[in-house]
Amino acid sequence: MHRRIFILSLPFLLQALAAPRALRVGVEACPYCFMTILDARHAAQAVNPQGKAFFYDDPACLLDQLNGWGGPSLTAKEVYLADFAASTRTAPRWIPAEGAVLYHHPRIRTPMGSGLLAFGSRRALEEHLKERPERGGGRILTWSQALKEGEKRPWVPADIFSPSKAP
Repeated sequence: MHRRIFILSLPFLLQALAAPRALRVGVEACPYCFMTILDARHAAQAVNPQGKAFFYDDPACLLDQLNGWGGPSLTAKEVYLADFAASTRTAPRWIPAEGAVLYHHPRIRTPMGSGLLAFGSRRALEEHLKERPERGGGRILTWSQALKEGEKRPWVPADIFSPSKAP
């Protein structure tokens, strides 16, 4: 009987293990730039194959680390971004990076100056731009496009943080 209950509950246990971890704003430090995460709306999270979560203060830090621009080597099993529209400064609403809509505009102030914001949907981005029309004219990217672009150049501006490309 116990084995049957375990087998039936296994999918739920695996789903719980694949869920994003909780961020402690003001406590967690970014492993790429070493800044304390103070605004959860810009946060990102990577979970390695062993289940350890790493939190980033800007999606650009995670993109740059995954592309080998600095920080310790990282293999990410799961990647989440804070939905800028649905998060607060103290509590992120995590979305899988693969489903996120990224918006880049160099004049948007972000923790590391990347100008990257993540949204859960195109509609959420459009609503944000209606409220903040001065942010119009930026580029819309998928996570895959941002990763590919990050292979050629780091997302974190060189004048803020200039790591060297890892060998």
